[in-house]
Amino acid sequence: MERELKSILKDMTDSTAKSYRSSYMRLRKLMELNDKRKPIAKMPLADILKGIETIENPSTRHSVFVISKKLFDYEKNKEPFDAVDKKIREDKRSLQVSKNGVLDKTLPTFKELKAAIKNEMNPKKYIVSFIMFKLTCRNMDIALADVHATPKDNYDETRNHIIIDGTKIIFIRNRYKTAKKYGVKKNVINVKKFTDMVKLFLGDSENKALFAQKNGGEITGSSIASYLKKFIVLGLNEGQIIKIVLKQADETGSYNMLRTIANNRGTSISVLLSEYDVSNITPPNTEITNEQTQTVVQEVEVDV
Repeated sequence: MERELKSILKDMTDSTAKSYRSSYMRLRKLMELNDKRKPIAKMPLADILKGIETIENPSTRHSVFVISKKLFDYEKNKEPFDAVDKKIREDKRSLQVSKNGVLDKTLPTFKELKAAIKNEMNPKKYIVSFIMFKLTCRNMDIALADVHATPKDNYDETRNHIIIDGTKIIFIRNRYKTAKKYGVKKNVINVKKFTDMVKLFLGDSENKALFAQKNGGEITGSSIASYLKKFIVLGLNEGQIIKIVLKQADETGSYNMLRTIANNRGTSISVLLSEYDVSNITPPNTEITNEQTQTVVQEVEVDV
């Protein structure tokens, strides 16, 4: 078991490895593999895929399905793999449509969210909410950020950085979900209150982690959401905020806004529409292709 698991987790980050390990163990349990000496890859693929199809939640089913694709040659098993993959996508889509219909009626409006952030006076809560709202960042982007009182020549490339540069703030992201595909991201935030709040958060410190464990260690992947939860306005979370912003883009018919969201978040427009758009309760009629991949440092002026 350990040798098989090690081959799967090779070259993965700690947080990704933890997720894959969990899915691997789930698959072993599903297949009733209690003998640790027996690898999953020795079992018939047909039996494994049949077992995976019994998992009700499509997202969980997909995470376990990914493990099977790492253990068996895709090209030699393309037909059965594609059949399971197609069903998972269909079920994920149906579930998302159902959730979107509910969220569309319960989420605060774009205007209400913007007002709540504008009126927030807790420095950390304002910083977190502002970045999520204006840059549609993920939890990880913010949780791994260090705050700096002045610009430096070099920054830790394993961390993200919020830097006071005169009257503006430079936000550099080295670590985020799709960094390997989209590269380092750099945003310039020209908002007086944001700069003031960053200074207030820092106090007399020259450098300070925005979030850290009690022992000073880095926030781990599984803990990030819980650490950030109380520092987002209106009791919202990252996913809900991006849904509100996307709904605004849909209602205003702003394709430029949609491109900006995708660019800042580090994802494709098609993924945004299928996974986060609460107005997207029917399958899209057209496919967006030839989206430009950004692999260099980007400078984006944020204005409110």
